[in-house]
Amino acid sequence: MTTTNKGPTLTDAKGMGGIIAQDGFDYQVWDALIRLPAWLRNPGFEGFIVEGIEDVEARFFAPHAPRGHLLDRFQSKSGVLDRAGLIEVFKSFQTFEIAHPAAARAQTLVTPALPPKLTWLARDSERVCRARPFYAPFADIHAASDEKLRADLVDEFGADLGDFLADAIEVSRRPVSDRGTAEAAFLTALQKQFPNLDISTRKLSAAFAALNDLAAQARGSMLTRAHLLDTLRDVLSDDLVPHRHILAVHVRSDRNGAVADAIEIDASGFSGSPAGYPETARWRDELLNPLIVAATWARQHGFTRVALSGSYRLSTAFSLGWAFRSAIGFDIDIPIRSGSWATDAHPAPSGAALPWSIEQPNALVGDCLVVGVGILRDPAPDILKKWTIANRGWLLLATLPQALANDVDVQASIRTIKAAISEAVARLRPVKIDLCYVGPAAFAVALGHRWNALPPTQLHEFVAADGSYNPTALIQ
Repeated sequence: MTTTNKGPTLTDAKGMGGIIAQDGFDYQVWDALIRLPAWLRNPGFEGFIVEGIEDVEARFFAPHAPRGHLLDRFQSKSGVLDRAGLIEVFKSFQTFEIAHPAAARAQTLVTPALPPKLTWLARDSERVCRARPFYAPFADIHAASDEKLRADLVDEFGADLGDFLADAIEVSRRPVSDRGTAEAAFLTALQKQFPNLDISTRKLSAAFAALNDLAAQARGSMLTRAHLLDTLRDVLSDDLVPHRHILAVHVRSDRNGAVADAIEIDASGFSGSPAGYPETARWRDELLNPLIVAATWARQHGFTRVALSGSYRLSTAFSLGWAFRSAIGFDIDIPIRSGSWATDAHPAPSGAALPWSIEQPNALVGDCLVVGVGILRDPAPDILKKWTIANRGWLLLATLPQALANDVDVQASIRTIKAAISEAVARLRPVKIDLCYVGPAAFAVALGHRWNALPPTQLHEFVAADGSYNPTALIQ
């Protein structure tokens, strides 16, 4: 019986290598434990395995990845490899990428040292990587360094392997030769990632020992984030991540960068560039679908609350709130300049009503209900121009002449708006809602959070360049 070789698997020679050869196991585990504190800071870290297909592999949830997950893969060599040995490792990484494209975020060779003529492999890549954030505003400067490093790799290893090295492989020097050195490096990493941790050195040493034993016992099996955190809590008598049910979600736009301690949503292509906003299909494929994937994963992992960070425009804000909406079990802490708005703030039944002005429509525009919501600004003039409507009687308008003071006012306002829209939907039976909003992005998140049991809704974003509302995401 013949089988088709589909690349590295758990039972081929490469996958069995770690089980057959025991030497270097401690080195593999120690490197993983030194990296573990940084992994634990990331809520998308799901766990790691020692001696799976690779020596060590860590798995992360990644909503924009083709499979919704990515691997960080590490091949650990406790001895110094010669040039031929390095090429063998790099080619094994390349074989995995060819067999399983886009499964690995990074593949790293971990070694105590490199041959003297090749020490630049780690030195130059580390130097370029460390300096990249500083030169971020100067794309041409860091691009020149990246291209020089790529050219050096191609010159050393040829175009095929050199380009792959530049794009997907890292070399990490880990001069750890004994358990004491490994334990000290682990303690340094733990205190760096959790600087408020007030734990005795004795307990921290016990934590390293417990994790080291756990990795040995679980050889070839996944150690989950929850199991690792529980093990540390039992030893340290303190929880490194005390609010595990809160999911940090960071929105990356054209105005901010990535972070390491949150699930990242890449909204950089939806930030209103001079070219305008993408077509509706791109909003669905590149923003809404990853948000839905993130919300599904969050529910599966027991998260009930989302803490937002980052920056976002109005359509992205509404989409965030809708993806993590109350109807599917989430509450959101929405950042504002003075703190945050909580979506589970409840207005008192006898509280004073806010001066919302509600104008109900006489009819639909075609088969659509056109809704305008404005805080401190009336969106009607621009909406009338967009739809070439003669008067306001065709629109559902909700306007507030003052700013919102707190999250209680926010929730009371959303009740008012939802009641007005539900009334119009029941009376006019639209096929779709066209929504135009002007106001704080934080309120758009809160409104999207309560947007359920309504017809499909086409969001629109105001573009100052042409003075009109342009269609963006379709919520359905």
